[in-house]
Amino acid sequence: MLGKTTMKFLPLLGKRLKDDEVVDVLENAEMEVVYDFDRLHENAPDKYWAESKKDGYQFGFDADQILSVIFLYTAPVDGFTPITRSDCDVSFFATTEEVEAYGADQKLRTTKGKADFLGTRRDWVRLEYERYSIHHEFRDGGLALVTIKKNE
Repeated sequence: MLGKTTMKFLPLLGKRLKDDEVVDVLENAEMEVVYDFDRLHENAPDKYWAESKKDGYQFGFDADQILSVIFLYTAPVDGFTPITRSDCDVSFFATTEEVEAYGADQKLRTTKGKADFLGTRRDWVRLEYERYSIHHEFRDGGLALVTIKKNE
């Protein structure tokens, strides 16, 4: 699944941590799974995380060990190497306007916003699909992070 073939993230969404397709990615990318439990006793659900900083992505599993969120780093953020965009099954855009135009063309519901967080301006556009959403976050005018989230 890795290497010169296209990395198929979308079919992995909703799969279980121990499903063969997920295990193949974890093993090929040499990803470790980290258990994140409610240390502060706030009744927050447990989570599991796996990241490949060298390949530019991170998986988030819910308490039932279902892959519910995938982060694709398109810029060198938080120690991640940018993902190779040409080897991925997710569309990337250069501007918020391009995301909005794509959403309108595909007749997708879109939501957009702006925020200043930790001194960085962030503009974002989210595309709503039937079983997932894709959130495109732009920082300093460039695409920095794409978040794929399974719908509840």
